[in-house]
Amino acid sequence: MRTFILITSAMLSASPALASDFRKTEPAPLEARPFQLPEAQTGQLSNGVQVTVVENNEVPMVNVRIAFDRGSWNDTVEMAGLASVTLDMLNEGAGEYDASGLSTASKRLAANINSWASNDASQLSLGVLTKNIAPGLDLLTTVLMEPTFEQDDWDLMKKDRIAGLASARNNPRSIASRVSSRLIYGETYKGILKTEETYEAITTDDMRAWWGTNLVPGNAQIFVGGDTNLETILPLLEERFGSWTGESTKADRLQTTQANVEQTTIFLVDKPGAPQSVLNVFRCLDLKKTDDNWFNATMGNMMYGGMFSARLNMNLREDKGWTYGARSGLRSDYAPGVWKASTSVKTDTTADSISEIMREVNESKADRPFVQDELLATSGYMLGSRPVRFEQPSYLLDQIQSIWLYDLPEDWVTGYADRVRNVNTEAAQAAWNDQIIADELSVLVVGDAATIRTGLEALGYPIIELDTDGNVMETIK
Repeated sequence: MRTFILITSAMLSASPALASDFRKTEPAPLEARPFQLPEAQTGQLSNGVQVTVVENNEVPMVNVRIAFDRGSWNDTVEMAGLASVTLDMLNEGAGEYDASGLSTASKRLAANINSWASNDASQLSLGVLTKNIAPGLDLLTTVLMEPTFEQDDWDLMKKDRIAGLASARNNPRSIASRVSSRLIYGETYKGILKTEETYEAITTDDMRAWWGTNLVPGNAQIFVGGDTNLETILPLLEERFGSWTGESTKADRLQTTQANVEQTTIFLVDKPGAPQSVLNVFRCLDLKKTDDNWFNATMGNMMYGGMFSARLNMNLREDKGWTYGARSGLRSDYAPGVWKASTSVKTDTTADSISEIMREVNESKADRPFVQDELLATSGYMLGSRPVRFEQPSYLLDQIQSIWLYDLPEDWVTGYADRVRNVNTEAAQAAWNDQIIADELSVLVVGDAATIRTGLEALGYPIIELDTDGNVMETIK
């Protein structure tokens, strides 16, 4: 060891310039490793239900999800939350089991059964050891086919849900989520807010009717991931679900009432004493994932605020130190797309942070347009971080499920990398300029109004004060 140190020291002493150059020269990036997407196997039960399987034998576990293209999107205003509570109630009692019995039966199998409804879909899932897949599927079948919807269980859940509303109205982030949805969608789709009145209106008979109409094979697909394959799992699924009946109930999607403000407007929700202000800046887009321009706009957004090294975060976090992080993103589902930038900032920097967000938008469209280096960093991040997501079979199943739900192109997954690579700076800039109109942005602020109101007024935008459910309280010109 001493001889090596002496030789190395002598070499560095003889070539100080070489050592200095070595420290100053940035190493070249490694070549991208080839990435092979996991392959999905597909089959069909005798009743027509499609089955998709992604095999991964690294862990002796299997995950099964039964997904339905029905969710909170077809709740009514009067009974908002019906889909959600119906799915939650499935785990409260089924067949001979009450909630405690289901929990005990699951633990005996080292299994986990969940059920829930999102805005766009409903789902039951089973996670179980490979050796226990058959009895695990039996338990899942009972939960799906034989829910009891007991009144006592609903009484307890209803109290918990109503208590949750009080908590949501007291949490700035939850307030921002609820109110921004109301501002974007109105009283349709995601804009329908759950309230004490809507929960009180729901009965167990309503749940049973929703379950019987919507959780039927005509609305379902089955997705399986983990330590199994199509040849093994298909007969097990056929035995339990092959005779399951129920035609598709083709309900019309709710028409959204998305509309942008005619001039940039601040919507203020008072949260007295808040040490931070939650900011959401958004605009509805004339754009969906299926449009040719979607990836151009996506890349433009990524350069603005879609990753840590993007302009927005570098400004508000790294340069100013006003926030732990700031991001922006594009989202599209059953409704046309929405662009949103969001962050939480120190209360005394609220107005300045909004000013910087707006400045970054304006400069990106004129004085400081996106450049090639930013695009290369963006595509490198999007493509370089992608393979690790497929380590879990659930990610590919999520993507396949999205293709089914939103009528995306069949090559949505396999063609992703090419779509990213095909975007050039000019196309990303043009899409960004076309979709992000600086004079039509809604700025939602949840913070201590007494502290921040004067600064907000100095920005010169109209201010509309809202309550925690998004109802208008006062308009300040």
